[in-house]
Amino acid sequence: MPFYKRERKRTARPIAQDWLHALLFEDWTTKLLALGVALGLWYGVTSQRAPASYRLRGVQLDFLLPSDMEISNEPRDEVEVTLRGDRQSLEQIVVRNLVARVDISDLKPGERVVRLSREKVAMDLPSDVQIEKIEPGTIPVRLERSVERVLPVEARMEGRLPEGYVIRDVRITPPTVKVRGPQSHVEALANAPTESILLEGQTESITSPQTAIDILDRRVVPLDPVVALRVEIGEERIEKSFVGVAVRSNDDDESRAVRPARATVTLLGPRSIIAKLSAEALEVVAEQTPDGVVMPRLLLPPDIDGRVEIVSIEPANFSIFK
Repeated sequence: MPFYKRERKRTARPIAQDWLHALLFEDWTTKLLALGVALGLWYGVTSQRAPASYRLRGVQLDFLLPSDMEISNEPRDEVEVTLRGDRQSLEQIVVRNLVARVDISDLKPGERVVRLSREKVAMDLPSDVQIEKIEPGTIPVRLERSVERVLPVEARMEGRLPEGYVIRDVRITPPTVKVRGPQSHVEALANAPTESILLEGQTESITSPQTAIDILDRRVVPLDPVVALRVEIGEERIEKSFVGVAVRSNDDDESRAVRPARATVTLLGPRSIIAKLSAEALEVVAEQTPDGVVMPRLLLPPDIDGRVEIVSIEPANFSIFK
C-alpha cells in the first residue's frame, strides 16, 4: 500500500507540469490572436458606449410664432449644434433630418433678440443624446403683426413681340387677389404680379387658365395663388384715309346719280392689310331709306371683309338724283 501511494504522488507533478507547459507555450500564435480579437471586441463595445460630442453644421432653425405675428427681417435659418451622448446613437443622426425649433410666441412686436439656449431649443433626438451647445447663441429678429390685403393683379411680361405685333388686351380673372404677410411688407406692395409671361416670338394670343401669382417679396404670401390670364396679341393696327372712293346708288338704274360721287373713307386694321389697300378697291353704296334718308355703306374686298374697321365715311350726307 505505501508503495502505490508513492507512485501516484510521483506521477501527479509531471502531469500538472505538462498541462501548464501546454497552456503557456504550445500553439501560442493562435492564443495571441484570440486574445487580440477579444481585446478588440472589448474596446469596440466600451468605446461605443462611452459618452462623446458630435458637432453638426447646417441644422435647420424653425421659429414657433403666434398666429397673428410674422418675422419681417431675414434672420439666419441654420445653426451649428453640438450634441453629447452615446457614440453609437450620435453616429446614426443625419443632419438633414434635424430641425431646431425655438419658441418665441411670448415675444412682443418690435426688434427682438432670440436666445438659443438648450432650454428654449427643442429637437427630436434619441433619449440618450442631449444638446450641449448652439452657435450662434443669439439671433436678432423683427416681429410684426400679420395683416391681409386685397391687391390688383398685374401680368408680368418678359421679352418682346416680333416686329409689327402688339398686345391688344390683357384680361385677368379674378382681377384682384388677397395676400398676407408682415404689415410693413404688405403695405409696400402696389399690386400682385403674376409669373412671367414669355412674349418672345409670340404672334398668337396667349391663354393661361392657371397662372401663378409670383410676389418677389417672399415674406408676403398670396392666399389666392392662381388666376386665369388671356393676352390678346395681334398684328399692329394702323389707321389710313382713302381719298376718291367711288360712290353709287344701291340699284342698277344708271339714271339715278349720287352726289357727291366721291368720298373719303378712313379704315383701321392690320398694317399688312391697310398698307396694301387702295381707294380703287373700295366702293361706297348709297341706300335710300323709306323716309328718304340716304345712308352710305362701304363695300370691302371679300378677303378683308371683317378684318378691318370703318372709322368714318365723309361726307356724312349724300343725295340721290334721277
